[in-house]
Amino acid sequence: MASPGKDTLYIEAEDEITAVIEKVVNTKNKIVAVVLPKHATVFQSQVNLKLLKKASVSANKNIVLITSDSAILAIAGVAGVHVAKTPTSKPVIPSVIDSSSGAESIALEEFSGTITGVAPDQPQTTDDNESIELDNTDPSTEADGSLVVVKKKKLVKIPDFSSFRLRLALGIGGLVTLIVLWFIGFVILPKATITVNTDVSTNSVDTTINAKVGTAELDLEQRIIPATKVQIEKIDSVSVAATGEKNIGNKATGIMTLTNCIKDDEKKIIPAGTSFSSGSITFVTADAITLEAAVYAGGSCISGDFPAYGAKKDADVVAAESGEASNLTARAYNSSISGIQAYGSGMTGGTTQKIKIVSAEDVDKAVQQLSGTSKNQALTELQQQLRTDNKRPILETVTTSTAVTVASPAIGSEATDTKVTTTVTYGLLGVVEDDLSKILDALVQKNLQDQPINIRDNGINAITFGLSKAQNEADTVLTMQTVATIGPDINLEELKKNSAGKKRGDIEKQIEAIDGVRSVSVEYSPFWVTTTPKKADKITIVFVEKNDN
Repeated sequence: MASPGKDTLYIEAEDEITAVIEKVVNTKNKIVAVVLPKHATVFQSQVNLKLLKKASVSANKNIVLITSDSAILAIAGVAGVHVAKTPTSKPVIPSVIDSSSGAESIALEEFSGTITGVAPDQPQTTDDNESIELDNTDPSTEADGSLVVVKKKKLVKIPDFSSFRLRLALGIGGLVTLIVLWFIGFVILPKATITVNTDVSTNSVDTTINAKVGTAELDLEQRIIPATKVQIEKIDSVSVAATGEKNIGNKATGIMTLTNCIKDDEKKIIPAGTSFSSGSITFVTADAITLEAAVYAGGSCISGDFPAYGAKKDADVVAAESGEASNLTARAYNSSISGIQAYGSGMTGGTTQKIKIVSAEDVDKAVQQLSGTSKNQALTELQQQLRTDNKRPILETVTTSTAVTVASPAIGSEATDTKVTTTVTYGLLGVVEDDLSKILDALVQKNLQDQPINIRDNGINAITFGLSKAQNEADTVLTMQTVATIGPDINLEELKKNSAGKKRGDIEKQIEAIDGVRSVSVEYSPFWVTTTPKKADKITIVFVEKNDN
């Protein structure tokens, strides 16, 4: 059956008995623990305690005084009020000793149990088993009011099974932790490192290979290696200011009198566009004109004196360039046709009106600025393509096409700026790295005349390529140079397998017996490990190679 609840009241030293009674009566629960301060004078009066007892019984309350004051204990025994040392101790009614009957021991009662109404001079007990033992002696009073000490009976202590279960769980947890730590420390963590000091030598490889696109198989004898070519197109553009100028004013015009003085007795056709110049100013004929054969007198040309013969005629001309500079006075001109004499009338009508245009120099400048802009990015992407296809890129084979250039507006167009776009195609060759490795192995073995050696490093990662010649798009000849490292013939995986689980000394003797091995040392980790792991993957073999070359 569940125990009733209780209330705890803390009394101040200056509280009156009426205030205490009011607090007790107003509590919610039936059991009330009244915690007394030191020197609580209000409870050192037997009358006050009896009043409190009567009020609590009327209010159906069971009160317990929490105190160890011997004076109050004696009065509480007379008044029939329960007392306890602490709120968790068993409440008792201190015994009142009758001199005729001697000391009488009392039974204790759980504070949390139900307190039944009894006579003030009788002890009370409860049914609750939860208890905290009090001191072995309880104070009582003689009939004359003097205190006596009454021996009380010891209770049988009930074992605390929850504490036992906790200790059992902690013990099991500790054991499991120890087992896990042992497994980690002696099964997972142990490793062995075998350091093998060997004699090694180097062998230089210098050869040519033919990287051939389209071939399917490696030819070791001819050193023809299948190659893959990848390409990528990069388009770059830049805007530049137009710096060219063009005069769109009027061109000067006039008449050019032409005289044939070519002594060959033949007519001469002067084509349209034939130029005649005076200094830096040039005029051209607008239409074709035919001159009759030249007229000579002795060694002198007299065609001009006899225009009726047709060897002298006028032709309309226009200045090659616009501008006032072409407005010239009448004068002789130099002819672009030897033997044709020219004399021009006054040239007029030339005007100047300059505009900005896109010049060839503007476009060249933009192309120069864009040159190589995307090369690094293109190379990165090409290499990634080859590696994705499990190919080794050969950077020396990169190709760059001639840039296709487009200017908009185009050269000669009126504009303040122009956008120049270049399109360049980049290419790169890649080969299977295993094919390269096979070529290197074969060359090293051939150089050493097929001696039983172990190629420690065939130099695959230190190859230097050079472009010998590109025979065509699908056939590229490359030079290839590297240095291979050779040493004793040791099978690494077999060595690990044979060393697993063996003693340190046995491992050292076994490996030192191999030709070319100088010395062997075996180290274990962590520091508490003293034996070689039984699994080969827990063993690491390190070669320390001394080059004798």
